[in-house]
Amino acid sequence: MQHKGKVMVTGANGLLGANVTEQLGTKGFHAVAMVRKGCNMKGLHGLVYNLFEGDITNSEDLEKVISQCDYVVHCAAKTSQNARFSEYESANIFSTQLIIEACKKYHVKRLIFVSSANCFTNGTLSEPGNEESDFLPWLKQSGYALSKYIAQTLVLNETKNKSLNAVVVAPTFMIGARDTGNSSGKLLRYAIKNQILLYPPGGKSFVDAGFAAEAIVNALINGESGNCYLLAGENLTYKDFFKKVSKLNGTRKLLIPLPKFILILIASVSKLIEQLFHISLPLSKVNQKLLCLNNYFSNKKAVQEIGLKKTNIDDSIFNAISWIKANPNH
Repeated sequence: MQHKGKVMVTGANGLLGANVTEQLGTKGFHAVAMVRKGCNMKGLHGLVYNLFEGDITNSEDLEKVISQCDYVVHCAAKTSQNARFSEYESANIFSTQLIIEACKKYHVKRLIFVSSANCFTNGTLSEPGNEESDFLPWLKQSGYALSKYIAQTLVLNETKNKSLNAVVVAPTFMIGARDTGNSSGKLLRYAIKNQILLYPPGGKSFVDAGFAAEAIVNALINGESGNCYLLAGENLTYKDFFKKVSKLNGTRKLLIPLPKFILILIASVSKLIEQLFHISLPLSKVNQKLLCLNNYFSNKKAVQEIGLKKTNIDDSIFNAISWIKANPNH
């Protein structure tokens, strides 16, 4: 197979980064995996890549590796929902600015910036959200969503004046193998491990992690600079998702609805505790609102322009469960 170039992948040990690393090898690229020193590398097991341990907020580290690469895929991000904004600012915004500057300095052929579907407006099952929609104002209360939107804007602004060749991809909730459980894997593990499952009233768009990664690798060549692509899959309620996990895992679960008013009450109590004790709790008001939201998106543009395959969520869940069972300590 013809060698198509070297690609730096930030956050290569994560669910998406590991799948991108795998897809790069499949499609004739050579991956350079940039990870934090001492991080969990299980997701990269069995793959071919060059390893670079460094800090995405350190310009010298970034320049060392980017200067040797043809392309960059920026997957790394702080995704937790209860950190201080300064942490999101450093990991998600500052790192992106440094990567932009290094890509311009060393004339990288294309940057793929991995954003979030939360940077766009959700829709319904009949009219899912698309790339033409705007960032929801109330999501400014989410440090994660706001930081990803600011970073996305930085990238897109550079493409407008032709100083950077870049494409934005925005995955929805990813399911698949090579998930060490630090982000989306938490929901799947919750559904696998607990006999009683509490489900909120909302829903998500679930996309196969491998298919999202393949579309990202396709976007290195295909798609237009300055374009955004929602990497969306099947739109399901939380209840339907938990039902599928239970069936595919061969177990029976007791599913209990968690009403909106209960979530509102918990979020209000959490806010009071945060104010009194100056600590961050996971169920904030904005997270409560997200759990009650029909967070559905269309993948039409990504399917047509960068070859995103249509997710069969049963297959994705089965593959994810199989990987988790084969890697019980992670």
